[in-house]
Amino acid sequence: MFYREIITIGIPTMFFLIILNVNTILCQKYIDENIVLQIYGSENEQFLIKKKEPDLDLKKLSINEWKFVLKSEISVSEYISVKHDKNTLKTVEISFNAESDVMIQTNYPLPNVFIKDTSSVTLFPSLSIEYYYYEITILSNHHIDETIIAIGFAPKNHSIYRLPGCDTHSVGFHSDEGRTFHNEGYTGSKYAEKWGEINDVIGCGYCPSIGQVFFTMNGKNLGIAYTGLFHPWYPTIGSNGVCSLKVNFGQEEFKYKEANDLSITNMIPYKAENNNEIISTA
Repeated sequence: MFYREIITIGIPTMFFLIILNVNTILCQKYIDENIVLQIYGSENEQFLIKKKEPDLDLKKLSINEWKFVLKSEISVSEYISVKHDKNTLKTVEISFNAESDVMIQTNYPLPNVFIKDTSSVTLFPSLSIEYYYYEITILSNHHIDETIIAIGFAPKNHSIYRLPGCDTHSVGFHSDEGRTFHNEGYTGSKYAEKWGEINDVIGCGYCPSIGQVFFTMNGKNLGIAYTGLFHPWYPTIGSNGVCSLKVNFGQEEFKYKEANDLSITNMIPYKAENNNEIISTA
């Protein structure tokens, strides 16, 4: 009787525990390698740490290796088309033919974005902070009163059907009312005037050392949009209508003159012009 209980109960239980243990080890390995880990803090102190990408020194890439690329979803190609220069392969023009929100990102994230310095900084006109920067130029926008164009930064897992700023850990500057968005869907914050006219040039900058985001319009710095944001960001643009844009990562002269020293692949020394442009938080 005793041996029968061992056979009918003990052995199956032992096999169950072995299988459970193996499954636990495999699950832990999967989590360690693939799952996004979030370290929660205050709203402005959140981090999003993704699985480690293959080692690649992004700063050693040439400017022309940076380009906007379509994601694998086939349906997106119906709404977004990208033209590349045949010789350099750089992004020349992005065209949207959308009926609702869609976005497109670059093939690489900003280099070394996990630089964090939240120490208090005294505000002086000579303050120098390094930042990444890129611009878009509006080539066509036939329905300016209906079409929204958005420029900003977003993580790799940002929904392709949301404009930058309207999904988690993203920021965006939208043309329809000149509002900026961060983790928001509809309201945003008033930031500047409406834009989207042909030949409008809109720029987007990010200071990774203090997590500050700013935007420019036709060569003018519009001031800080957000601060204290530290994420693995990709340059991201989007629209909900019919328009075409030209992208400049630094291959050509920027409209915002202060950004003309370097490019998206290298940080540019940023000198604050007044106390409203750079504010560091402790």
